[in-house]
Amino acid sequence: MARDLGIANRLRAAGLKVVEVAGWQTRGSDSFDPKGSVDHHTAGPRTGNAPSLGICTNGRTGLAGPLCNVLVGRDNTCYVIASGRANHAGLGGWRGLVGNSSVFGVERENVGDGSEPWRPDQTETAAKVHAALISNHGANAELVCEHKEWAPRRKIDAYGIDGNQMRSMVRVFLGKPNPTPPPVPSDSSNFLKALSEAAKKKPILKRGSNGTAVKDLQSNINAIVKKNVLTVDGDFGASTERWVKQFQKDRNLKADGIVGYDTWVQILATRLAS
Repeated sequence: MARDLGIANRLRAAGLKVVEVAGWQTRGSDSFDPKGSVDHHTAGPRTGNAPSLGICTNGRTGLAGPLCNVLVGRDNTCYVIASGRANHAGLGGWRGLVGNSSVFGVERENVGDGSEPWRPDQTETAAKVHAALISNHGANAELVCEHKEWAPRRKIDAYGIDGNQMRSMVRVFLGKPNPTPPPVPSDSSNFLKALSEAAKKKPILKRGSNGTAVKDLQSNINAIVKKNVLTVDGDFGASTERWVKQFQKDRNLKADGIVGYDTWVQILATRLAS
């Protein structure tokens, strides 16, 4: 178990544009023996090429950095952040792999609510990154997964990406045969647009709110966590606020306890995926 100091060179060999973030060679725990790789979206700001670089490198309140090994900007620049274990996958697993020590983390800059469809070149770049990362660690494309496959009850990223199609593309870049050439995933624009419109119709809720919309919120949270942690009484009190903040934190949203558009998108998407 050791650091992977060859990440940047393998990405360059794959023809990718690489930026080495200062200190990446010693960032992350050296308790690291990756066999697979997990695909994420940042759910970060809508503007800028890599606005999540700081948080991916340094972490956020309640979760220390690094939060990934590689961040891919909107222009496909690959920012190498950590050579060691990153805090990204959390509870869950994929095909026998468990724990952050077993998988690379790849964050991709995207708002993650369906309103920013992935371009085909972005999906292709992601597949190249995953292939380059695991090429020196067993080169098994079946051990690449989406975060929503790793933790299906609590994660939805990378939003709009099909894990099977991603693995097919990774196999191609590893030089492994596929039965047929893999298609580039579509953006599922009609579904994503409908999800966005549904979220826009939801009211902004916060502590002190009450009524039917709060009952809807409480019922959704109970369904998401698979347990009746909230009384569905329509009263947005301390307990509801606490669970909203936890939901937001788990999805890299601003954990302010206010249920606005971004939080509603994540709630609705999570319910649909469950």
